[in-house]
Amino acid sequence: MLKTSLYWLKKLIKDPFSHFLIAGAILFLCYSFYHSGTSLNEVIITPSQIIQQQRDDRTYFGSSPSKEMLNKDINQVVLQRILSSEAIKLGLEKGDPNLNAMLMQRFISYTTQIAKINATNTTLLHHYYLAHRQNYHHPDLYSLCYHFLSPQEQTHPTQAPASHQCLSDIAQQDLQAKLGPSIITTLNTLAPNKWSKLINTPFGPLTVRLIQHQKAGILSFNQAKPLLAQDYTRDAVNKKIDAAIKNYHIQLPTHSGIVVTTKTLLQNV
Repeated sequence: MLKTSLYWLKKLIKDPFSHFLIAGAILFLCYSFYHSGTSLNEVIITPSQIIQQQRDDRTYFGSSPSKEMLNKDINQVVLQRILSSEAIKLGLEKGDPNLNAMLMQRFISYTTQIAKINATNTTLLHHYYLAHRQNYHHPDLYSLCYHFLSPQEQTHPTQAPASHQCLSDIAQQDLQAKLGPSIITTLNTLAPNKWSKLINTPFGPLTVRLIQHQKAGILSFNQAKPLLAQDYTRDAVNKKIDAAIKNYHIQLPTHSGIVVTTKTLLQNV
């Protein structure tokens, strides 16, 4: 009996088909064990999520939800997670244009929020400024005070008007539109902190005092900061999407005339 058992055992070990059956059985057992665990299909609701649900209800309804309402809302969240997960397992999200558009917007929104958070990091933003500072030019900028002269002041001018208005870092083009082109000629020849003589403008006679004239050049880091945050966020989002695009092979019908590149895709962000 023992010899017979050993004979069949040796034959089983040497038989390639037996190896296939054994390997298949092992794989089946591993797969069954993996999918029988609770972690794969676990829905976890954290205390912070419950608090957030209460806040959402309070914002929407104007008052805190009752215990029954909160319980119903959390049940809805759990059911939504379970059924959306099952739908994804079945591949039901594929080919749904509305769902694809929503997921695309969620991805862009998430990526944008992360980029905005990073843009608040002064060190990170300064590195971006140093790499792109040549893009942040400014025209001639003027800081000045001005005063429209009354008929009496025109007849009896004083060294300094009793009241005045001031402008800071206004571009030459904007200043011309506001006070007329003759202002620029006067400011370019006027000593700082000295009131000018009467200047005739389309808006009436006035006098000006130059505080500072900053000639055209590159914006400082602090001057460019609002633009830097905006541009950094845009570039970070585009970089993230560009990296995602490179992971995909895009196949189009032959001779369709459709052109899809990273550049054309980013134009739709």
